[in-house]
Amino acid sequence: MQADHDRVWDLLNRLTGGAGEPDGSPSEHRKVARQLVALESMHETAEQMVIWPAVRRLCPGGDDLILEAVAQEREAKRALNELDRIKAGNTEFDECVDTVASHARSHITYEQNQIWPLLEDSIDEAEAEKLTRAYLSARRSAPTRPHPHTPASPPLLATMGRVVAGLDRARDALTGRKVAAIRDP
Repeated sequence: MQADHDRVWDLLNRLTGGAGEPDGSPSEHRKVARQLVALESMHETAEQMVIWPAVRRLCPGGDDLILEAVAQEREAKRALNELDRIKAGNTEFDECVDTVASHARSHITYEQNQIWPLLEDSIDEAEAEKLTRAYLSARRSAPTRPHPHTPASPPLLATMGRVVAGLDRARDALTGRKVAAIRDP
């Protein structure tokens, strides 16, 4: 999960320029944006399927933590959905990138500062490895596009999410959209 967060942060810096101006052409920015959309879509779905139920079950105040995280993810999905549809090289794209970056950075910070410490204190190494394996398995079969109207329900995502993921991946193959660069850490 940390590796995904690091990769998201890297992609955001490539799109926003970090402390400077972003490098690259509009087509390069579009490619990076598509990688970001795919990674975030797969990451958030896997979290909702595997990690959030564990947090709810194991962490003090888990329900409240998850409500906040899911609300943040819902907003991020809307912004990612928009980013996935906008051509690069114009003000609308740049503004959408800024919105996505703001959502993603706030959400990652929330998870890393609020949720992960509580979860780490609540599980042993064996349980952490089990969660990581389950997360990676869920991520491999998760949708590659945001679906902002899909509820963050683990049972629903386990069934409907796989169908949607299959459709996303078929669409990726037909359109030449590459998500193969997103590998397990």
